[in-house]
This record gives sequence, structure tokens and C-alpha cells, in this order.
Amino acid sequence: MKTLVFTGGGTAGHVMPNIYLLEDCKNHFDKIFYIGRYNGIEKEIAQKYGIEYYGIPSTKFDRTKLLKNIFVPFLLLKAKICAKKILKRLKPTVIMSKGGYVSLPVCMAAKNLKIPIVSHESDYSLGLANKLILKLCNTMCVNFEHLQKQSPKIVYTGAIISSAFDSKNITKTIQFNISPIKKTLLIIGGSQGAKAINEAVFNSLSALTQYNIIHLVGKGNSPTALQSNLHPNYNVFEYFDNMPYLYSVADLVIGRAGAGVVFESAYMHKPMLLIPLQNSSTRGDQIQNANYFSQHKCAMILPQSNMNTITLSKYIGKALFSAECMKQSLKKLDLCKGREKVLTEILKLTK
Repeated sequence: MKTLVFTGGGTAGHVMPNIYLLEDCKNHFDKIFYIGRYNGIEKEIAQKYGIEYYGIPSTKFDRTKLLKNIFVPFLLLKAKICAKKILKRLKPTVIMSKGGYVSLPVCMAAKNLKIPIVSHESDYSLGLANKLILKLCNTMCVNFEHLQKQSPKIVYTGAIISSAFDSKNITKTIQFNISPIKKTLLIIGGSQGAKAINEAVFNSLSALTQYNIIHLVGKGNSPTALQSNLHPNYNVFEYFDNMPYLYSVADLVIGRAGAGVVFESAYMHKPMLLIPLQNSSTRGDQIQNANYFSQHKCAMILPQSNMNTITLSKYIGKALFSAECMKQSLKKLDLCKGREKVLTEILKLTK
């Protein structure tokens, strides 16, 4: 009997790639489980997709309050002991780790129990958890080819993208309030640090409704936005469960520069206006992601420090003017589609 354990959490970006692998993995594993934080976003998502879930305590390195990190080693040890008990019970054939701080104790426990580990890094550089997991895992799959140089364990697979993004699988679900003679903006504000983007859009609606707008504001952020629904061609949602359809109708994608947004946009050949998260609580991964696509002429960058109602409208105009050039650059970039390649790496370790 073959058993797979997924781990990873903290943000949806550390969970959804595991979910995208789920259907393929069901064809090769008899049992599949998920280990994450007791009440993290990963628990909600895993249970939504019918995966049996196990919670462990978790801790995170705090980049802003260094004194808080004194207790990190002790909390990490506690989480590792808890993860080890769970793994002994589940007896997995292989671990698939998507990173995030909750995955580290699971991988530490798996290493002690001699359970093979595949990990995946989405960003331009390795996060802290994955730098440590690299020493523990058998294989680390990455979205960016240059990372292969760092270790013989690293394999360039490309991003784990849902099969729903294949053009033949895209389905139309609802009718938007869209004018056929206007360009369509897909604004993805429902992610980490999205409040600034949402507020800038709300304050700019009178200028922006020269375009069709599909605005994802994030869970719990809709009351102010819904009052703005009187604007023509403005469509607002807290979340939307058919993202491939949204990308398919967009002429320009506007949002943060997390790996999910940039690679989904890239695979759909959609020009991007990126507003990377940049503050003391981040390691600068979004800035690195944005710079990569900007340097390849696939995206434009609007620094959050420069964002206001005037600059937002100005940059959108510039991006739409360059949209066709960005689209052609994305086609030339010819990024790897990683879902099947990551699955291959997982299956190698089951033999």
C-alpha cells in the first residue's frame, strides 16, 4: 500500500499546488493525508477537497521582532515530536512538502524516520524553511531554472499549475458586466497585504471605469467594494472559484507578485502590472519575482510606495499600451509546466 502525505501552509500559495497535484496522485496512492497547522488556511482547504487532515503546533521566524525568536527552537522541537507521532501512525511512502514554516518540523521528523521527501519552491529564491528543508529532502523542485546551480538535489520542473488552466478545460461560469469595446482588467487584491491595492482601486473607480474591471478583494473585504458596484462595468467578488475563466477574459492582470499570480498569468500569456509586497516582514521574494518578469519584458512594476490614484491609472495605461509586446515576450519565455514533472519526482521515490 502506497501512502502520500502533503504538508505546507501559512498562505494559499503554500497549499494550492498540493491540491493541484491531488487528482493525479489519487491514481498512484492508496491513501493521501495532509499535515499542517491546527487551524491554518491549509486545514480549511484540505478538508474542502476531502483530504484527511492532521494538525501540529507551529512557529514562525519573526523578521520584525527578533526577541520573539528566542523560543523558536523549543517550539520547533515540540512540533517535530508531534509530527513524528503522526508519521509513525500514517506510515507514508513519501512526503510532498510545499514549504512554509509548518512544513519544516514535518520534514525534520520524516528525515529521522527515513521517509523520502520531495519539496517545492515557487519563488525566485529559496525561502528560509526551504533552505533548511533542502538539507533534509531527497529532491527539491523549483519554478526558476537558475536555482538548479545551488544543489544537485534541485530539479527545475516549473510551477505546479492546475489542469483547469489548460485551454480545453476552461469553462464559462457566469456572465460579467463587461462592455465588448473596453479593455478588461483583472485586479487580484485578495492576497497577502492586499488592503493597499483594494483601497487604491476603490478610490480610483471614477477613472478606472473607462475599463471593464473584475476585482477580487479577498475574504471579508467586500462591504466597501459592494457600495461601488454602481459603477458601470465593475465586477467585485470576495473570491472566485474559476480563476482560469477570469484570466481568459482579462487583457491585463494587476496584483501582487506572489508565485501563484505571476505563473498563472504567465501560462495564460496575460500581461501583468505587478505591485510587489515590500516591507520589513518579507524577505523580498515578491520583488525578485516581479523583477524577473519585468527584465524579460513580460510585466511592468508599480512600487507600492509610489501607488496612488494618479499613478495607478497612469501605470495601467502604460501597461495596456505595452500589452501586446508583453504577451509576445511571455510566449517566447516558454515556461515549463511543472505538475507532471513534480509528480514524476514523487513517484521516483516510491520505487
